[in-house]
Order: sequence, then structure tokens, then C-alpha cells
Amino acid sequence: MIRKTVLFLAACSIALAMPVLASAQGKASTLDTTQAKAFVGDWVLTVEGRRGPQERPLAITDVGGKVAAELGGGRGGPVTITDISVVGADLVLKWTQEGQQGSIPVVMTLTLKDGALVVKQDMAGGQFTSAGTGKKKG
Repeated sequence: MIRKTVLFLAACSIALAMPVLASAQGKASTLDTTQAKAFVGDWVLTVEGRRGPQERPLAITDVGGKVAAELGGGRGGPVTITDISVVGADLVLKWTQEGQQGSIPVVMTLTLKDGALVVKQDMAGGQFTSAGTGKKKG
């Protein structure tokens, strides 16, 4: 049991460092920008990782009236995220990371609080969770 847990955590850590792919095709989501206007902008996320806090840039933009997102900072270049929704007051981003152990689904929930973001990231259906914050650039 412990070995399986250690192997799973190692796979998650490797997956974070491997190239990531968006789970849907295209640049923008189907979410209207008007529903997520407060989230639009360039952000720097600081998320607790296995090796301590990791900074990743997140750009949330308007593409033809629809929300688009691009998460940088990982190996393999930025990730285009097109599965974007609003749940209550939160913005939810979903994508799949590809690593040596296969595909790992990721759900990142962003909550606005005092002009900053509270970040919660669930991997592999909640088997591995990390938290952090986000600050708007500029």
C-alpha cells in the first residue's frame, strides 16, 4: 500500500515536470468572457509542489468573446486550456497532463479573494491535491 502511494506521488511529480497537453482542441473555451471578466488578465500562480512552492504564469484572455487560458512554467512549453467553466463564483480549468505513467486529469479551481486568487489543484480525481495563491501581474 505504501509502495503504491509512493509510486503514485512520484508519477504525479514527474507528470508535473513533463509536457502537458490540453484535453480539448482549439484555443478558446465555450465560456462567455462576460461570465469570467474578473479573472481575465495575466497572473502568477504560486502552488505548493513536492519540491516546495512553484511559480507558474497563467494568462486568461478573451478570444472572440470566449475565455481562453494558457498555463506556463512546466517543461514542454505552455499548456492551452480550453475546458473552462464557472461554478458558483469560481473559475474551473480542466486539462490532462501526459507523463511517463500515462494521462493524469487535472482540475484547477480559482477563487477570487481581495483582488488575488486562491488556487486549488486536484490531480487524478483528487488523489493528489495542492494549494496556492495567485497575483495579477502589473
